[in-house]
Amino acid sequence: MEMQRSSAAVAVAALGQLLRSSHGEAPTKVGQLFVWNEVVSLSETAGSVEKKFLDDPTLPGFIVHAAGKVVGILSRRTLLTAISQPFGREVFIKRPLHELVQHLDSKPLILEASTTIAAALRFAMGRRDDMRFEPCLVKTGQAVGLLEMHVLMLAQANLLEEAMTSKDTLIAKIKMILGDN
Repeated sequence: MEMQRSSAAVAVAALGQLLRSSHGEAPTKVGQLFVWNEVVSLSETAGSVEKKFLDDPTLPGFIVHAAGKVVGILSRRTLLTAISQPFGREVFIKRPLHELVQHLDSKPLILEASTTIAAALRFAMGRRDDMRFEPCLVKTGQAVGLLEMHVLMLAQANLLEEAMTSKDTLIAKIKMILGDN
């Protein structure tokens, strides 16, 4: 229970972080957004991964590693879809993830940290229908993090709202200068 509370607190703090960067401005690059750094190995069982998801309801997925290299993403939705198929639980739950490899996102969207939020959202929405809202990877140097689509969408919404507010402020200033009220 304590683990769930602390992870929920982390998620709330992350959303707060999303709203404003350290400079007081909305983030404009994906490298400025909150990413998850949870990793699992292909040798771990689906059951152990399911337990991690149950222990942390805010966790969107895992970066899957094999021999120290990223081989894909296992999202909560993907695992639940695999084990909820007929006999899926019986087939997969005690087996290692490498037997679930056909269910892994082995070619995830990988974004450089310098990618703009608008471009990242276009890339994400350009994926196949079943992958469109799946997490993607953000690469910062050698580090890789898991970015949730709702975080990316909130960041884009914040930027749009900021742009609209700036536009309205600019129009008001122009009207004031021109004497139009």
